[in-house]
Amino acid sequence: MATLGNIRNRSGLLLSVIGIAMLAFILGDFMQSQRSGGSGSMYVGSVFGEEILRQTFEIKVEEGIENYKNQNPQAIVNQTLTAQIRNQIWDQYIRELIMNKEYQELGINVSDDEFFELLQGVNVHPEISKIPAFQNQQTGQFDRTKVLAYLQQIDQDQTGDAKIRWKKFENYLVDLIKNSKYNKLLSTAMFVTSEHAKAVLNEENEKIKLDLIQIPYNTIVDSLVNPSEKQIKSYYKNHEEEYQQEASCDVDYVAFNVVPSTQDEEKTKNDLVDLKSYFKDSEDYDLVVRRNSDNPNNIFSFISLQDISDINFKNLANQDKGSVVGPFLFSEQVYRLAKLVDIQFRSDSVEARHILIKPTEQVNQDSVDILIDNLKTQIDKGVGFDLLAQQYSEDQGSKIKGGDLGWFKEGVMVSEFNEACFASNIGELKVVNTQFGTHLIQVTQKSRKIKKVKIAYIDRNIEPSTETYNNYYAQAAMFASKILNEKINFDTLVVKENLVKRSDKKVKVTKENISGLPNSREMVRWIHQNDEGAISEVFQFDDSYVVAYVTKKYNEGLVPLSENTEQIRSLVLNENKYNRIAREYTSLDSLEKYKEKFGYEISTKEIVFSNNNIDGIGFAPNLVGVSFAIDNNITFGPIKGVNNAYLIKVISKQRNNEIVNDYVPKKNLMQKELGQISPSLSFNVLKEIANIEDNRFEFY
Repeated sequence: MATLGNIRNRSGLLLSVIGIAMLAFILGDFMQSQRSGGSGSMYVGSVFGEEILRQTFEIKVEEGIENYKNQNPQAIVNQTLTAQIRNQIWDQYIRELIMNKEYQELGINVSDDEFFELLQGVNVHPEISKIPAFQNQQTGQFDRTKVLAYLQQIDQDQTGDAKIRWKKFENYLVDLIKNSKYNKLLSTAMFVTSEHAKAVLNEENEKIKLDLIQIPYNTIVDSLVNPSEKQIKSYYKNHEEEYQQEASCDVDYVAFNVVPSTQDEEKTKNDLVDLKSYFKDSEDYDLVVRRNSDNPNNIFSFISLQDISDINFKNLANQDKGSVVGPFLFSEQVYRLAKLVDIQFRSDSVEARHILIKPTEQVNQDSVDILIDNLKTQIDKGVGFDLLAQQYSEDQGSKIKGGDLGWFKEGVMVSEFNEACFASNIGELKVVNTQFGTHLIQVTQKSRKIKKVKIAYIDRNIEPSTETYNNYYAQAAMFASKILNEKINFDTLVVKENLVKRSDKKVKVTKENISGLPNSREMVRWIHQNDEGAISEVFQFDDSYVVAYVTKKYNEGLVPLSENTEQIRSLVLNENKYNRIAREYTSLDSLEKYKEKFGYEISTKEIVFSNNNIDGIGFAPNLVGVSFAIDNNITFGPIKGVNNAYLIKVISKQRNNEIVNDYVPKKNLMQKELGQISPSLSFNVLKEIANIEDNRFEFY
């Protein structure tokens, strides 16, 4: 596929496609004034007033990315994943800076003797004991001599890599130990009083039975209680803290999504036509696939005729070995060329068992091969396969069953393992290497043989050509040019050219992507660096060219009343309705009288103080709280809810005194729970006082 980077490099072709008329647009003041630039600052933020160097942070991010790649070798680290890793590293680094200051102030440290004891002493740290290289292979138990041997070998590594890796692990372990001490200190400091435990037990066990009238606000006509402008302004003034906002922007944009042309599809098909004879005549089909397919890592297994679903494969399976069909449209964006490479009569399924040995840094492949050969020899001499599997196999799932994998059909296991099983005779021992390690395999049973075929294929994705990309770029550039040079309104041009306008509202500077545009962090930065009404250069995100228009900018601080008038009007309207209900009830002193006058039904409810949800009503904390505050046979109301007002009369209160008197288990449980959440609560407080400043948006 032609990448966007390659397209940019072909400036001669690009200019010829766009035309000389666009040259002024591309090279003029627009590109100079609109292009977003990087920050001149050296710092990405600060904690406790201490600046964080961008270079220091970048090194940590690169280490994080490398660690991710090592743990996920097949993963593609794109912009979105990089942003996620960067955020994780930031959070970890901020925590590290905050906690190190806290450890220092509290005098929490790890001495050399203490660390050495946790490394190889009587009470070895779990992070050490769980490392396979430090365990006895036969027993699986921690072996401190292996730790000492490893430490002695570090200096023999001339590259120094082993020492660097160990130092990183050592720092990680020291931090864990400090954190464990800190958490223990917090947990010990937590205390729950007996009276508190008794109060909570009361809340959990006391029940109230009450009669209730529910009066929906919508039963009162709006025109009777319409809010005045004075009321709206007064509410706004009294609730200003609820109407604060961060700086943000509204943006409209048009995306020119690059899709393959008819010519691109035809070329993809013709390229496979040109390969057909070569594919048919070649004996090494696997090499041809690897060199020519857009999916070169496909595994081709034998398959029974009844398991074939694709109509082209069905037709091919009934032809002679070596036959080729296609190219045919396999899916919406893929053409396929297929070859029947083999026909065999093979078992439909097999039953097998295995012993898996995995090579490690300490146990190389040669040592694994020697052990596998030794096991094979023991089995040949009559030692039970199942006994050796239970003793040596590293496949924990099958190990306890003597290595038994049960019955499985062809294609279920990885290709090397699959071929070894289905090509073996019953009882034969086979050794095979896979991505999981080295396997000693024995097939114990096989089903009847049926006809199977192996079909190899070359896939070609239908992708836009360089010319197609350039054509779409030209459309996007021309769109922006008409707005800038001909002063055509953005919305007018969208309608005129029958385009689709998309929008994203209240975009904050820290947002990773514009809604609907993956990997569009660059555009987020641009809209915050430009004024309201600005038109962007042509952005490119994956297979899309985008032109953006900043429609509105919101300043940090109090949201203007004009933007919240309707919401406040609705809140004040309900307030007025509640007050009207309160005035009506003043003249009536019982639920029955209110029912008689207004026709509302009286319902009976049971509620518990610890539960703010009431059957048939939902979430009603005000109602629950007031109900427990009044005495039996007292009629009270109205109580204000979100969409309703309530009139109540408490009928009875019930408490299990026997449970309440036995408060000690509850007290212990509360103290344990408090100890568990105290580290998190404590860190949140430390974060609040750390005066954290995050300026990453200036760089990323």
